[in-house]
Amino acid sequence: MVSQRPRRPSRCDRLAPVTASAFSVLAFSGAQWVFLLCFMIPVLILWGYAIVSLFGRPDLELGPRLLWLLLILVLPIIGAILYFMMRPAPQEQHRRAQARQAKHRKH
Repeated sequence: MVSQRPRRPSRCDRLAPVTASAFSVLAFSGAQWVFLLCFMIPVLILWGYAIVSLFGRPDLELGPRLLWLLLILVLPIIGAILYFMMRPAPQEQHRRAQARQAKHRKH
């Protein structure tokens, strides 16, 4: 009888555990899907809308805009809620933007 040498693991064999562990992260249970759909997606939408709204405001200068961005990024839920609670009404934003433009035209 001829003895067989042990087979050397192929590259695919060495990558199989890594691939399996990467895909097991994507296998959510039912409760995790509920959490993802009911909590995380609305938070991401709120967070994204706060950032887009922040950069769309013509009445803010760079300094306050960066401070708000930092607050929104560090504390996504609280920062976004505070931003929406403390920002002025659109009419007030428009008035501030016009005043800022007039100030820059004088200089």
